[in-house]
Amino acid sequence: MDLKEKMERYNKRWNIILDESSEESFNKFKTRILNIFNDIDHNVSVNSITTFCQYLGIQEKRYVNNFSGNSRSTHIIDKLSNESNEEEFYRIIEIIFCLDIIETSNYPFGLSYSKNILLRKVIEAINFSNVNVSITEDNGEIILYPKGEDLLDKELVNEPLSFFEGSVNEHFVDALKSYQAKKHIKSAESLRRCLEEFLKYELQNDKGFKANILEIQKKIKLDGRDAQVRNIIGTILNYLDDYFNENSKHNDGNIDDSENEFLIYQVGLLARYINKNL
Repeated sequence: MDLKEKMERYNKRWNIILDESSEESFNKFKTRILNIFNDIDHNVSVNSITTFCQYLGIQEKRYVNNFSGNSRSTHIIDKLSNESNEEEFYRIIEIIFCLDIIETSNYPFGLSYSKNILLRKVIEAINFSNVNVSITEDNGEIILYPKGEDLLDKELVNEPLSFFEGSVNEHFVDALKSYQAKKHIKSAESLRRCLEEFLKYELQNDKGFKANILEIQKKIKLDGRDAQVRNIIGTILNYLDDYFNENSKHNDGNIDDSENEFLIYQVGLLARYINKNL
């Protein structure tokens, strides 16, 4: 049993109700992240410091250690410390994971500092915190996005990333990133392209989305799947095709957070079923 679960049971046993404001929850999370990244400036390459400063428009300065003569900076940790906007704070975390993080070994115990170690610590910090952020990894790329339901995120976001390949995977990742950036139309269009390419991959053809809706129904029928399930999948795919045509492919719709989240989960659900049953 982990610490969070143990404390939740303790609180339930003693009828303790935690009533933190969103600001208090974020400040606690921020402190946890600052603890994790407190020496990040010393553990990335010099070029990464420059890249970080250039991208965020920060004047790069270096401080010389009077004893060692080595130059150092505190740009990354300073930026994290001074950032009070929640969404911007999450963006900085994702930027950090794009940098060249230097691995450090503690012989004979193995690595003491690496991107994966930092990732595990950030995941733990998120699990401890009541904040609106989730994190996932895709082929070494770390992606932060608004938090949904934990079980749904695991089954309908993380699992598809484990079997999506090539352009299918790229479109799904783009959809998550656009959702994070609140570019909902771009996210919807990426989801459409993800689903279109996924059906092509599964059916081993080069047909368009509309044509492959019929093909996938035929395939499911040949595999002896229940007729009602076949109809449900065909209906959902047709509704999604109409939705994408009206809101992202041909026109710009008025897509909000909740609709965008629904689309991500819907694509993940369909892909998961098709991947398991075809």
